[in-house]
Amino acid sequence: MARGPSDPGNAGARPSRRYRPAGAWLVLLSLLAAAPLALPPAHAALDRDAGAAATAPSTLPELPRLAPIARPEPDITAIRELDRVLDQLTSHDARSRESARAGLDEPIPGIVDAVRLRVQDIRGSLDRDAAPRVLAEARREGRKALKGEKDDDGRDAKKKGADAKDGKSDKGAKKGAGDAKKGAGDTKKDAKKSAADEKKGAGETKKDAKADQGAKKGADDEKDESEGDWLDFMLAVPRPRDSAWRDVVKLLAMERMLVAAGTTPAVRELIALHAYFGELLRIDLQRQIAKLRDKAVPALIEARQHDAKIVQRWANKQLDLLGRAIPGEAIASNDTQILADVLRAYGRVRDVDAMRAILSFCNSDRARLRDAAREAISAIGEPGIWQLRDAYLNLTGDKPPREWSWDRIARELFATYDRARLAEVYKLMDAGVAAASAGKLAEATDAFDKVLARAPLFERRKEMVGAYVERARSLADDRREDALAMLRKALRLDPTGEHAKKIEAEIAYLEGALLIDRGTPDKFVLDRALELDPAHTGAKAALASLGDKVAERKSQKNRYIAAGAVGIAAMLAMFFIARRRSDPAPSPRQASAAPPQPHAAPQPHAAPQPHAAPQPPSRPQASAAPSQPHAAAQEPPPQASATPPPSQADEEPPPSAGPEPGPQSRDAG
Repeated sequence: MARGPSDPGNAGARPSRRYRPAGAWLVLLSLLAAAPLALPPAHAALDRDAGAAATAPSTLPELPRLAPIARPEPDITAIRELDRVLDQLTSHDARSRESARAGLDEPIPGIVDAVRLRVQDIRGSLDRDAAPRVLAEARREGRKALKGEKDDDGRDAKKKGADAKDGKSDKGAKKGAGDAKKGAGDTKKDAKKSAADEKKGAGETKKDAKADQGAKKGADDEKDESEGDWLDFMLAVPRPRDSAWRDVVKLLAMERMLVAAGTTPAVRELIALHAYFGELLRIDLQRQIAKLRDKAVPALIEARQHDAKIVQRWANKQLDLLGRAIPGEAIASNDTQILADVLRAYGRVRDVDAMRAILSFCNSDRARLRDAAREAISAIGEPGIWQLRDAYLNLTGDKPPREWSWDRIARELFATYDRARLAEVYKLMDAGVAAASAGKLAEATDAFDKVLARAPLFERRKEMVGAYVERARSLADDRREDALAMLRKALRLDPTGEHAKKIEAEIAYLEGALLIDRGTPDKFVLDRALELDPAHTGAKAALASLGDKVAERKSQKNRYIAAGAVGIAAMLAMFFIARRRSDPAPSPRQASAAPPQPHAAPQPHAAPQPHAAPQPPSRPQASAAPSQPHAAAQEPPPQASATPPPSQADEEPPPSAGPEPGPQSRDAG
């Protein structure tokens, strides 16, 4: 505090030197009021980060969201196939049952949704009292059959072992005698020491004996229950008329189908069977889960949060038996799809203990695992903020600001991962941008192709559009296909940009130009180009040239049609003329060639003439025609002269019934 003029130390001093006028104090107070107080360096750094945070979130990647579990409607084809198999398994024909049983190990597309539908039907129709009894009887009979087979095999093995033992016993007898004498002394020395140890451990052994016996008994019972295949036991004692038997067989068969599918949705349905039917299928379900091993882990992790407590305990037990109870063990799988399902399963149950295991896959080179891990972190959300802060600190060396929320930390973390993983990609991108600015379009597009090969969804991909468009326009007409490929790539990079319509118009124009070059022009694509870009000069010129070619082709087409019509008419005329000439009028010779009319029958009063000598048979007229052509021309046709009219034949009968004289006889007369 400044001393006043009345202080003893100020005696003899001038007031003007002791303190400044009151105006100086007023200026100092105004400066203090206007200027902020000095802040510690840490708080100043936080303010700088906060100021940067106002603009940074706009460039950070968005958090992926974990999709809910989808249960689509079953396919009708899968339902029919499932019904066919189930009907064969429960039919009266043993051969049909065997063939259907053999096909259960083959995966059927869409079978999971169909099984879910049919399980609901059986759930409502199953006889809860008769089904366990039928299943127990079938298991009892099956175990008896298995024990009988084992006993037979054991007897054969003992017999073979006894024969082999007899052969070796003689050889080992002499050697064993010497060893026995040698070890007798050592045995006596160890006897006293072991006796004391046995007495000491006797108490502990008795205590553990009861527990071991109980555990062993339960394990043996469960082993006996689980030996053999329950479906085979049920099919060995068929009861097709029993509804409980049919329902149990169908349930066991659908279990095998789900196991054959082997996907996470299929295992979800297996776990649902335990929730629906309880102890009826528990042991068989455990055996199927043991067969699936790692494929069952994602669904079992999700079952930890099941609505039924019995299912939660059962799922934890199965994970423990599989050795996948903790996150570090659950992610020990070489299958990418199974591992991605495990990460998403931890996200669905919001397991905070699995955050560190999930974060280890957020920067994976495999996109499927990277996306699954980020979706899981997004699903866990706020409970995992401390693990996110630690991961950010380990990656950058700086603690994230306190005001950052969990999603802001996650986005910053993912962006840092991407920049580190894509460092080479960013270098290629910068080189491509520099080449495009310098007008080196070929080098720019080559660099951009490498970027897209490494990261198809690169965040700066929109900056590549201009280079691809300019490169496509610079190509010659004989490389239109290459230009078309570049324009399509540019459109995929920014399908909703401001230049998207012009790019589509250029694509339509190039497609139309290629069709014109191939001789199959299409006016529609060119009209589409003008619709998207009315100022497109290339499309206008192509349409104009296409109209001229179409008009020319139309005129030539009419000529071809007229010429074809004339030719067809000429051919028809020639055909009719030829047909008319092929059917002439009948000639007299054709009329004479007609079959002769029958002669008149001889009268009954005509008596035979025995004195008449037999006349030689007359030769045909055709054979006589060459020798006497004038006679054939003068004589009338044989039919007209030989056959009189019916009236004359009745009035004037012939004088004799002898043979009619031939042409030679008439000439002779």
